[in-house]
Amino acid sequence: MATPSHSLIFVFLCLPAVLVKANILGDIYPCPCKCSQENETSLHMYLHQFPALPGVPNRNEYGMINSTEPIGFGQMYVHDWLLTIGTSANENVVGRLQGFHLQAGQTTTSWYMAHTMVFSDGSFAGSTIEVSGLLGVKPNGQWSITGGTGTFASAHGTIKFMNSQSSTATDDIRELDIHVFHTPEAVV
Repeated sequence: MATPSHSLIFVFLCLPAVLVKANILGDIYPCPCKCSQENETSLHMYLHQFPALPGVPNRNEYGMINSTEPIGFGQMYVHDWLLTIGTSANENVVGRLQGFHLQAGQTTTSWYMAHTMVFSDGSFAGSTIEVSGLLGVKPNGQWSITGGTGTFASAHGTIKFMNSQSSTATDDIRELDIHVFHTPEAVV
C-alpha cells in the first residue's frame, strides 16, 4: 500500500508530463524567442590560384614551411586566392579565399586546407564563410562549410570544386558550386 508521501512524489513527477500533454501551460509560458528560419543560398564562382612557382609574376600564395620529407609531407603555404564570377581573374572579383594549405599525406598528395571566404563586393560584401577540407590529386572534390558571419551567420553546407578547362600554368582555376545554409542574425 502506498503511503501519502509516495503518492505525492508520484503526482509531482507525473504532473509536468500531464500538463505538457494537455498544453495547459502553453498560454502561460509561450516560447519567448522568435527563431529565425534558416535560409539556403547557392552560388557559382571561380577560384584563381597563382602558384608559388618560379616565373609566376602575380602569385597569391607563399611557402611558409619547407619539407625535406617524401612528397613534401608537412609543407605549408599561406594563400590569398581570388574569387570571381567568370573565368577571368581581371574582372568581376567578388572576394578572396584567405588561409593556408598543408601537405598532410605521407604517401599521396593530400593538401589539408582551412580558409575564410571573404566577400568584398555585391550583396554579400563584408560577410564570410569558413571552409575546410582536402585537395588531392583528383581534379574534383568537396569542402565543408563550417561557419560564417554577416549574411552567412551560422553557416553550414558544402562547396563542390572542379578544375576548370581555362586553367593555365600560371593561373590554376577551380570552378566552385557553393551550397550554404545560414540563419540571419536576429534584429534586436
